[in-house]
This record gives sequence, structure tokens and C-alpha cells, in this order.
Amino acid sequence: MSPDRSTIQQNSLYTTSGWNSELQKHLTGDIAAGVVSATIISPIVTIIDRTIVERLALNRPLLRTLGANTFCSIFQPRKFYISKPFLIVWSLYAATYCTANVTDTCIDHLPPLTDKRSTANLAATLSFLPTYAVNVYLGILKDVNFAQVYGRSSNAVAVAARVPRAAYMSFLFRDSVTIFSSFNLAPWMASSVPDWVATGPHTKAMISQLVLPAAVQFANTPLHLLGLDWIARPQTQGLAERWRRVRRDWASSSTVRAARVLPAFGVGCIMNTELRDLFQHH
Repeated sequence: MSPDRSTIQQNSLYTTSGWNSELQKHLTGDIAAGVVSATIISPIVTIIDRTIVERLALNRPLLRTLGANTFCSIFQPRKFYISKPFLIVWSLYAATYCTANVTDTCIDHLPPLTDKRSTANLAATLSFLPTYAVNVYLGILKDVNFAQVYGRSSNAVAVAARVPRAAYMSFLFRDSVTIFSSFNLAPWMASSVPDWVATGPHTKAMISQLVLPAAVQFANTPLHLLGLDWIARPQTQGLAERWRRVRRDWASSSTVRAARVLPAFGVGCIMNTELRDLFQHH
């Protein structure tokens, strides 16, 4: 009896050791993919977010402001890349990508349930919730910081330290739509891409990931602009005045935000997925 028991224990230890080694390898690839992807897309996102805030709060020309901020990132790299807003943007997307990757890997290493459909639904829910929590918390922190740093002129009275609750709610609903469309709706809608556009499932998934998050920005940009306006002008009374400014900037800001989402939740998500597969299998 004892030799059989010893053999079983050795096999169990070997299996556990192999499982832990494989999990560690995959988690290392998850973090590396998230960090690299965030580093590549963060400069673009920082430039666009700053431009939108300055356009709304200070009424600066959109293209001229976009060009000035791009110029700063290229010719004043030290000022740009060590600034608090850039570091917040980088932290936001590094944490988002890493959380999504690590959650998926941990779920993949759990023992499978008998019902495959239940397993798929549980995995989708568990994968979405941590990513949603991390992205929303850091995303709101980023928007509040940008509004306080860039949303007022140099001779204006400092923005109130207390951010209105309505601004938080606007950002929360905005992020809910964006994250759901990026991490859940885009994969589900991949099969709906017509065959005359793309035939392979991989190509369809990439198209859906690029198009859908950008398209929904035309619906939730008013929420973004309202949140910024509540922070920049907390003394303004009534929604009518705020909506006038939102309507003024809706078309241009929606277009710019759609362009911003392409690197953040389109190219960034695709790059993160491809790098994750590459790092995990090498």
C-alpha cells in the first residue's frame, strides 16, 4: 500500500508544481502584455483627453490645441512624460489591461464545470467585473485630475476641491457603456460582421473591436462633457446652460473621442491580446 501511496503523492506534487509553474508563466506574460500596450497608447490618449478638456472649459480651437499638445509630447518629452496626468493615464490602462489578462488566466486555470455554457457565462461575468471596477475607479480619477489641471485658465479661481456627485455619475455611466462595448459586446458582435467585409473569425473579431467602442462614443460623449463641465463650472446653475455648451461641442468632441477610443480600447485591446498570446507561448 505504501509504495502506491508514495507514487500518488509524488504525481500529485509534480502535477501541482507544473500547474503553478504554468500559471506563473502565464501571469508574467499577462502583466508584460498589459504594461507594453499601455506604454504605447498612453501618449495618444493623454494628448486627446487634454485637448477635449481645454476645448470645453477654455473654448480653445480644437485642432490648434491638439497640435500644441502633440508638439509638447514630441519636443518637451520630460515635461510631458513625467507629468501627473500622463502617469495617471498610463496607470489607468496598464491596470485595466493587466486586470483583464490576469482575471482571464486565473479563470482558465480553474477546474471546469460540468455545464460548459454555465462556465462560459461565469467566466464572462468574473472577467468583466474586476476590469470594470479598476477602469471606472482610475478613469474617474483621471478625468477629475484633468479637469482640475487643464480645465481652468491661469487667472481663474481654483476649482473647488469637492467634485459634484453629478460629475461622478456622468463618468460612471459613460465608462459603463465604453467598457461593456469594448470587453463584452465587441467579442459577441464579431460574428455579425458580414462575410463580404471579412471571412475569418480572427479578422472579424479585430474589426468589431476597432469599430464598436469608437461608434458608441457618439452616444456617451454628452455624459463625458457634462461631467467635465460640472467640475470646471460648479457654480453654474441649471442644466439648460450646461446642455448648450455640450451641444456646441458634441460633434467635434465625439469625433475626437472616437479617435481616442481607437488606440485605448481598439488598437490597445488588440495589441494586448496579441502580446498576451505571444508572451504566454514563448
